[in-house]
Amino acid sequence: MRKTLKRKLTGSMLLTVAAALVIVSVCLLLGVVRYSAAQFSREVAEVFTTDVLMEMNAASTGTAESAALAVEQAIDANAGALRIGAGREYTIWDAESGDCIGGAQDNAAVTDNIIAAMNGAVGESIPLLASRMDIAIPVNGDIMLVVDIMDDGSGMRTLLWNILLLLLAACVLSMLACLVLSHTLAGAFAASAVQTARGIRERANDSSRPAGDWEALALALYRPEPKKRRRKAAEVDALDAVLPYLSEGYLKFAVEDGAITEINTVAERMLGVTMDDTEGLEFEQAFPGVPMPDETQSMVHGQFTRGGRRLDVVFVALGDGAFAAVLRPVDGGYAL
Repeated sequence: MRKTLKRKLTGSMLLTVAAALVIVSVCLLLGVVRYSAAQFSREVAEVFTTDVLMEMNAASTGTAESAALAVEQAIDANAGALRIGAGREYTIWDAESGDCIGGAQDNAAVTDNIIAAMNGAVGESIPLLASRMDIAIPVNGDIMLVVDIMDDGSGMRTLLWNILLLLLAACVLSMLACLVLSHTLAGAFAASAVQTARGIRERANDSSRPAGDWEALALALYRPEPKKRRRKAAEVDALDAVLPYLSEGYLKFAVEDGAITEINTVAERMLGVTMDDTEGLEFEQAFPGVPMPDETQSMVHGQFTRGGRRLDVVFVALGDGAFAAVLRPVDGGYAL
């Protein structure tokens, strides 16, 4: 039981930590992707200021080719800030014809941002998990051009890979630490649970057994006197001198008809009854609501309430269809 409980607790704790690490890792990686996109947008915006755009607009005259050449010179002047060549490149498009007329024409591809810029708006939409990012800026001179800055995502992938390696190392170390800790805690919890279960089981067993040697008590109190229906006070005193158990209530009854044939004064006071020599006393009068034992039972122990007081009773078979009953208050006091 302890090993099974320990394995279950350890497995539960490991699964909880693993799930937490996965959630943190996914959130961190998504955060890195969004950070890279925001950084890209910020670097492009820092270069294409209002003054730079006005210069490009002024230089975009003549033919489309000459306007593209002037715009290329302005971009080359800011190549370091734009990190051109370090995973980034640019293309220049003729907004009227839709042709690529400058920049890295070999890798030119029309994107949604380029189409938006050809319509006069800045194309800066970046999907959440895009492998490549671009920002398209319209140049509104005599010749309508579009400048598209493309990031191939290599820098972002390198950053993600490095972070992923760190996360994997952190996960391995965390899982090892969690395994040791969870195994220790699970062992402690399992030991405590087993100890608690053992204590509950022992208390349950103890509650099902009468306290003290009740059978010896009942047999010591029983003395066959068929003609005597009730012990007198003088006899109780005599027995008290020999058997201290007489501070307990005692009676004898027949299983066949439930007639009580012997009872001491202690039992009478506990049960609130009196056995009259003429009318007698029945089991159901002394023990209302308590099932009478049968001949198949050698000893029956239980508790019941009488006169607002909780009483403990044990019934012991004496043979020939007779039972002895010994009573005492649950609180340990005596009704003398």
